[in-house]
Amino acid sequence: MEKDLFDAMRTRKSTRAFLKRPVSRSDINKLFECAALAPSAINLQPWEFVVTYGQEKDRLVRRLEKARRERSVSCGPGTRRPLPDQFSRRSREALRVMAPHIGKLNPDFNTFVEQGSCAFYGAPVAVIVTIDKLFPAIRYLDLGISVAYFLLAAQALGLGTCPIGLICAYADEIADVLEIPDEKTVVLGIALGYPDAASPANQFKTGRTDLSEIVTWYE
Repeated sequence: MEKDLFDAMRTRKSTRAFLKRPVSRSDINKLFECAALAPSAINLQPWEFVVTYGQEKDRLVRRLEKARRERSVSCGPGTRRPLPDQFSRRSREALRVMAPHIGKLNPDFNTFVEQGSCAFYGAPVAVIVTIDKLFPAIRYLDLGISVAYFLLAAQALGLGTCPIGLICAYADEIADVLEIPDEKTVVLGIALGYPDAASPANQFKTGRTDLSEIVTWYE
């Protein structure tokens, strides 16, 4: 049964272990129909998606895993300067929640994330989000809204997702395997499938900061 929007928002979390159960083509299409409903500046709809599964997804994963072994990229915020305390505190709290569960699968948290990212955490479907290089960086906001619609639609259908930014470090490998044109930028990967509820990787949910830290009121 489909969940309502507020329930989907409250219950969605990143899935890092998936069942082997395939996702139907019709359900994947439903998600893109929802993603395409997102608003964008002057209706440019700049988002583009590449979907891969089955043998082609496995081929992509093998290429990414090889690239990771050759030039490993560490997970991190990618900021140009050290994180202010308010952000690093949130990151530490998330790690405190996640680490005991992830430790049951791999004692090295970073290795788990880096290997898992390149393998889309074993999801049967991998989605690559791209944008044409002719657009300025601010149009990434439109992509973000569309991705959010996609993630919530997946949650409503009982599917799990995990947005994966780390694989963008291997964008050249992705573009080569999936024949993505040079004029496109790889922005994000999304793992998609049915969550494995029994896995320790899915048995936690990180918290969110108090609204007083993110909302400023003027009256």
